[in-house]
Amino acid sequence: MSMLFAPLPTTTDNEYFQGAWRRFFGRFIESGREKAGLSVEQAAALAAMTAEEWAMIEAGATLPATRQQLRAIADTLNIEWGTMTRIVLLCRQAWGIQ
Repeated sequence: MSMLFAPLPTTTDNEYFQGAWRRFFGRFIESGREKAGLSVEQAAALAAMTAEEWAMIEAGATLPATRQQLRAIADTLNIEWGTMTRIVLLCRQAWGIQ
């Protein structure tokens, strides 16, 4: 599994901000799923993920690790790819980049 970005060195500040941005990204995904009228299980199946993987993204516990995962999530939620890439750039500290 390839990473989208090279991570920053771990520091307490980085961990704090990464967590905040992961939760922000997760809330965006959760909001999109709710707007689409999908359950976690339905959205996960459409994106070829497990419900646990999807729920962990929404909770901010993990992030999509590949462009393909991001694309699948965007397609599932009918989010334009340009919008998804702007959200990723906004939340880039979640992936450990500045």
